[in-house]
Amino acid sequence: MISLIVAMDKNRCIGKGNKLPWHYKEDLQYFKKTTMNKTVIMGEKTFESILAYLKKPLPNRTSVIASKTHYAHKDCETTDNIVDYLKRFPKDQEIFIIGGKTIYDITLDLADRLYITHINKEFDGDVFFREIDYSKYKTIKKETNGDLTFAVYERIK
Repeated sequence: MISLIVAMDKNRCIGKGNKLPWHYKEDLQYFKKTTMNKTVIMGEKTFESILAYLKKPLPNRTSVIASKTHYAHKDCETTDNIVDYLKRFPKDQEIFIIGGKTIYDITLDLADRLYITHINKEFDGDVFFREIDYSKYKTIKKETNGDLTFAVYERIK
């Protein structure tokens, strides 16, 4: 199963300067709990931002870096074709697309499930998620905690 996980503000902002423009402990915990022991796939800028923050790949996850520049890291898999990689990934396992914008743009139409943290605020940002046609999805879970609404959408077959 191909899943996409993202947090976005009211204007679909997802980043600023290759970082999150907010800090919500609850969202970071949700991301960790949801992706733990899974495979996560990301672009090299997203991977670089994780390295800048943690000094290592995400713990207890298999990290895959999608890159056209033959980027490599000793503790990660790499692919130069994210669509082919996702098509070959075992259907009985969940893989998480974790960003950034270009990776989200390429894979949104392939995702079976969307894990979206909707932030009920506006932030100054320079990266925005594209419009989502929510009529193609059914909401399977929604929970609000302060400024955050954790929603899970599943593609209607």
